[in-house]
Amino acid sequence: MKKHREQPKDPRAALLKSAERLFFSHGYEGVSIRQITAAAGTNVAAVNYYFHGKTNLYREILTWHLDEITREKLAILNELDEQQPPAHLERVLSVYIRSYFDSSLTSRDNDRLLNTIYREMGPDAVASDLVEARLVRPIHQTFQETLLKACPELNEEHASFCVSSITGQVLHFIRGREVLRKIRNPDQHQTFIEDAIHHITQFSLRGIGSDQHA
Repeated sequence: MKKHREQPKDPRAALLKSAERLFFSHGYEGVSIRQITAAAGTNVAAVNYYFHGKTNLYREILTWHLDEITREKLAILNELDEQQPPAHLERVLSVYIRSYFDSSLTSRDNDRLLNTIYREMGPDAVASDLVEARLVRPIHQTFQETLLKACPELNEEHASFCVSSITGQVLHFIRGREVLRKIRNPDQHQTFIEDAIHHITQFSLRGIGSDQHA
């Protein structure tokens, strides 16, 4: 998991670091202000002084992580858009899909971040507006535009569903990677990531309706 701040030298940074660890381990509701301040070596008043409460502290931490993921994905998609000659659809999909498996999202520490993001997409979310505005919507829209450029015969509605489907497949393979490895033959364990990238790419090409598949 990427740390929100390295080696904090002030109370605000200490609160961010301690709260991040606690929130991602136990969830928003499972953490009290007193637990955060005890871990940070500060007092309760410091949370109100720097963040005006627990919710704003949580939202600031989540915003930082969401923005990091979004910047990474948009940079990859923008690079694909600028390629000359234009990237074929299969390459667009393969590069986008691989970026998730190559990133820190596949680390054990970041499973907690992914779980937090998933919780914030549920009915009892504290910051669903942040997940939508700072992560889901910008990546979805940019990826949809990239798909439409690579496959102009698509209509926007179908492209939008394809984006959601592809991202859903990727996150399923990442979150369930340990279990999914176990249900494969032992000699396939070492190739799990490459096999998953290939499968999602080819499956998605067929779902999009393209003939650019192997």
